Amino acid sequence: MTDRSDPHPPARPATSSEGLADGPFPGRGARLARLDAEITAVLTEEGAALDEGEHRRWLDLLDPAFRYEIPVPLLREDPALERHSRSAVLFEATKRVLELKFGRAGLLQAWSDRPGTTTRHFLGSVRVFDAPAAGVVRADANVLVTAGRGAGHTVLVSAARHDLLRERHGRWVLLRRRVLLDVEVATHEQLSVIF
Repeated sequence: MTDRSDPHPPARPATSSEGLADGPFPGRGARLARLDAEITAVLTEEGAALDEGEHRRWLDLLDPAFRYEIPVPLLREDPALERHSRSAVLFEATKRVLELKFGRAGLLQAWSDRPGTTTRHFLGSVRVFDAPAAGVVRADANVLVTAGRGAGHTVLVSAARHDLLRERHGRWVLLRRRVLLDVEVATHEQLSVIF
């Protein structure tokens, strides 16, 4: 069985991996099943770094051009229509913004981050596809994230996750991440989680 390519290809083909960090998220290229296990291992380590609070290690897994985005979910009566906006986002960040976020969490003055949140990332159904730039692949996965802070307050959210990974200096790093939440209206707590 072969997967069909995404019916919505990018508006213009990217000529460089940096070009994929901006603009429309590229569609699926040819299926690269031989890379499923390797990319799953990379994404598992990346999730473990977040869950273990090793933010510096997680940031080191991001490309300098990294872009993170959560598009606005759309309530549609027709199931054939897209469920997430192509242009409006609930949250968007670069690697630099995330460095500032995690740097603040390490400061004594960041009282709003104490007690810290405990997260758990459950990753599944990872499939790898070719991307329109050399040395870049697209990984589609399902993710379930729990976030707990204090007694009796737990956030549970599922999402589809589309990642672009770039081979850089002999290892895979994240170039772009798009998170498609499985909710119609996202809460502040859900948006505070890094997927």
